[in-house]
Amino acid sequence: FPTRRSSDLTTVGAINSIVTILRMRAPGLSIDKMPLFLWSSLTTSVAVLFAMPALSAGLLFLELERRWHFVFFDPARGGSPLLWQHLFWVFGHPWVYIVFLPATGMLSMVIPVFSRRPMIGHHLVALATVATGLAGFGVWVHHMFVTGIPQVSVNFFSAGSMAVSIPSAIQIFAWIGTMWYGRVVLKTPMLFALAFIVQFVIGGISGVMTA
Repeated sequence: FPTRRSSDLTTVGAINSIVTILRMRAPGLSIDKMPLFLWSSLTTSVAVLFAMPALSAGLLFLELERRWHFVFFDPARGGSPLLWQHLFWVFGHPWVYIVFLPATGMLSMVIPVFSRRPMIGHHLVALATVATGLAGFGVWVHHMFVTGIPQVSVNFFSAGSMAVSIPSAIQIFAWIGTMWYGRVVLKTPMLFALAFIVQFVIGGISGVMTA
């Protein structure tokens, strides 16, 4: 119950962020001109809004099964362990992006400052951020390839897992282009940003191979 309560509070916090960003921006600040960190925060909050209910439902079912002997997941009584995996990963994989997207938003603020020029492709990076958040909801089954799901599902979610790399690549090229055409100052925040990009590229390439 404490875990389910915290997920409910997280959902309420996400609603608060969405309403604040959409309704309480500074006068004259249109959505397309918002800072990229706000775009990542908005996308993250929307993802929370859709991901957390799956976790709440799974925890509620688990509590009902353990305390009051309902049947949801126990195969010995006709339940489905696969149902638990779907409920968990519908939450669990988007949560990867919920943790990750704010970091890309921070990077999109740090790099222009320490490159001493505006961000290249601001609108494209904003769209890539939103696309990454959306794509995060279409790949959860790649955590379940050994569960015996149909091959058609495996193929679909493999393709979806590879497609996630496209908006990520847009962000990477925008960051690199901003540095290339700017005058980079190698202060500590910029060094962290460079290390992030290197690690992100290594992780992204390994993700495509895994998919």
